[in-house]
Amino acid sequence: MAIPKSEARPLCTKREWDLLAHSWNPELSKVTPGRLRQKVQRARTLRDKFRDLARQQSGEARGKRDPRSTRPARGNKNTKLKAQVFDEALERFQARLKEIA
Repeated sequence: MAIPKSEARPLCTKREWDLLAHSWNPELSKVTPGRLRQKVQRARTLRDKFRDLARQQSGEARGKRDPRSTRPARGNKNTKLKAQVFDEALERFQARLKEIA
């Protein structure tokens, strides 16, 4: 199930939101193939980053991993949402790249 823009916006920094904003039409149709490949790479990097962070936080919350900071994570709902948001953006970028190739 796709996460709505209104839910994704508060989770993201300005740079992350700029990337996501280009993953929806009409902005997506304006992106050149070269830029699209860059955006695919950036979206994949962010998806992987938040997926790994969610895994780390999950382990900390269960007490199975040592905390990375002074206070262990208590949950990872927003991190999981963020990983899903970038996964969806990656899928849109890849579909568009396949479409124009």
